[in-house]
Amino acid sequence: MKKSALLAMSAMCVLALSACNKSKGPSEAALKAAENGDYSKLPVAKDPATKKPYDFGGMTVKIYDWWSDASAPAASKAEEDQRAYRKYLEETYNFTLIQDNLGSGWNDYPKEVANYCITNGDDARIYFIDGRSAFAGLSAGLWADISKTPDIDWSKPKWNKAVCEVMPGHSFAEGKPYPRHVIFFNKRILQENGFDPDEPYNLQAAGKWTWESFEQLCEKLTKDTDNDGIIDQYALSGFHTEFSWPAIYSNGGKIVNVDSNGRYYLDTSDNVMEAWNWVHDIFAKYNKPAGEGANWDYFMSDFKNGATAFYNNQEYDAQSTGMLFDMKDDWGMVCFPLGPHGDGKYFSLNMDNMLVIPSCYSQEKVNKIMKIYDFWSDTVPGYDDPDSWKEYYYASFRDTRAVDETLQLMIDNPKAWNAWLVPNLQYQPIAWAICGGNDPQETLESMKNELQATIDESMNKK
Repeated sequence: MKKSALLAMSAMCVLALSACNKSKGPSEAALKAAENGDYSKLPVAKDPATKKPYDFGGMTVKIYDWWSDASAPAASKAEEDQRAYRKYLEETYNFTLIQDNLGSGWNDYPKEVANYCITNGDDARIYFIDGRSAFAGLSAGLWADISKTPDIDWSKPKWNKAVCEVMPGHSFAEGKPYPRHVIFFNKRILQENGFDPDEPYNLQAAGKWTWESFEQLCEKLTKDTDNDGIIDQYALSGFHTEFSWPAIYSNGGKIVNVDSNGRYYLDTSDNVMEAWNWVHDIFAKYNKPAGEGANWDYFMSDFKNGATAFYNNQEYDAQSTGMLFDMKDDWGMVCFPLGPHGDGKYFSLNMDNMLVIPSCYSQEKVNKIMKIYDFWSDTVPGYDDPDSWKEYYYASFRDTRAVDETLQLMIDNPKAWNAWLVPNLQYQPIAWAICGGNDPQETLESMKNELQATIDESMNKK
């Protein structure tokens, strides 16, 4: 979670500077000066209500999380420039914004946030929250309505659209989304079985990396190599939960959905059931089974040791876990394949932390806090290369296509994923059962009442 937040922070430095029209926008000379640290020539934004430059009267806003240290020195030249630009914004529009650790620790953080909102705190705060607080706070009416804030351009590329869609009108965040569910592939195994070692990349580039093409590869890569009647080569090292969730979304479904009346429900629609049936078949036919006495994560070792062609998990196996750093075989990474009834776009399921403003404030105060954050989160002049985020990732991969193609597709199309935010919703056993061979329809029938009761308790209170 901390890493995701740091990524979001660094992403602020690489998003494009918000465009202005020619009559009101900065001149070339002003932009050039700003890139060199002189912001004095930039145009000053005016409040459309007063037609005068914004002036927040010295208002102090604090963003609280569970990891920041406001006293820490800048860690890079980029961060130094970011701090200098934010200082200019604070002086120009007469506000102060500080991001710091709340001091309560990760375990007590949700309780402290709720207590502040319930007891009507009177300073000006923005909170980072995660699944422990998001929907619980929404249900309790703790988050302000930011959709009413004037003069916020939500179409700017700086906003994380998936986070904004989790709790529409209440949640927000800026920065590039953290990419998650992917398919890793072993290039040696593909080549030894007669395929281009980059076949998944090529299919993805052509928009043909689909359930069908993935299964066709799995079928040809799962076989009895010594003709003894026993399959000894499997295509997939599957991680059941991390395979199931993107499968559902790739086919236009959701785990938890919302009806026209705002009621949350466990989705068992045709598209969702089609996805569950496909997941069941993939694991039954092509997934390498566990050996006697194997650890729960045996499938990870199987892929790393070159026993299977495909392995699914989240992108972090190429980075923070270090799992693939010393893998002997060459490998690549593609998005989850497209289902037959999805929107036809490769994607990433989004689990990023989000920001909220307490609802105990007046709407006028909410508007000021939100606009201050809008200024503070703008891009530093000179850090407007739309591809510079890629430098962070290149060193973690064996080829550039994983970044230039796969991660680009995922970052361009994050999907809001809300099931992980529903308090106490234990939906993982569905995947365990179905990937373990249980009938999808019977599994959902046996679990749906209990799961729906949990959803109702958390989300559908009157």
